[in-house]
Amino acid sequence: MSDQNPFGPPPAQPYAAPPQYGAVPPQGGPVPPGYAYGYPQPVPPKKSRRTLWIVLGCVAGAVLLGGGTLGWFLWDVASKTGTHKVVLPATFQGAERDDDNPTARTLQSGLAEVYSSGSNPWKPTAVAGVYADQEHGTGVIVAGGYGKVVRPESELRKFLEGFESSGKAQGTTFGPRRTFDPGPLGGYLTCETMKAPEETDSVCVWADNSSVVMVLSGGPDVEPDLDRAAAAARELRLAAEIAK
Repeated sequence: MSDQNPFGPPPAQPYAAPPQYGAVPPQGGPVPPGYAYGYPQPVPPKKSRRTLWIVLGCVAGAVLLGGGTLGWFLWDVASKTGTHKVVLPATFQGAERDDDNPTARTLQSGLAEVYSSGSNPWKPTAVAGVYADQEHGTGVIVAGGYGKVVRPESELRKFLEGFESSGKAQGTTFGPRRTFDPGPLGGYLTCETMKAPEETDSVCVWADNSSVVMVLSGGPDVEPDLDRAAAAARELRLAAEIAK
């Protein structure tokens, strides 16, 4: 597992073309120095944020769960599905969206690969991004997709089950889930804490008939607050989910 800080500044030199998404060392095996999830990484000058690389593995596991090329997204059987798209704003809570961030690039390409390999006659659209506050060492990771979601409550639950299953396999534990007011866009919003050795972060997932999106926030010195995390997820959703 790499010690690269995904909220740090982008590397000075461009990355080489990545190998096939999802290539990781065997279970329990050592990670070659300077590599994480198939991506070459520079040696970090500061304290690592291993949690966020664990999260990356969790997301990959969640979307690949059980043929999960998206049990999330089903063929449209109602006119209310697929009416919105998700476009992440350039800034969120004072932090700029970092499209060159290794985590953002890996999530975007990995989700897009999973979605495009589905058997549905239409293709869901992947969305991923990182908002990094480098001054305070905190940030937000966004990952998910939009399309025509027939059973959003069920798909939210399946997403969290896959996310937790992948995380627990890597030594991460999760706090009780809490349901929150999803806000004016309706649908569902569920949050929980995610505890790794270095820090505890907040995870929220919203779902409706157009999207299933995770918002992970935190930092090494940040005490998780699910009420605040839910408010942040609603704020981001209002800015990102727009009518087609």
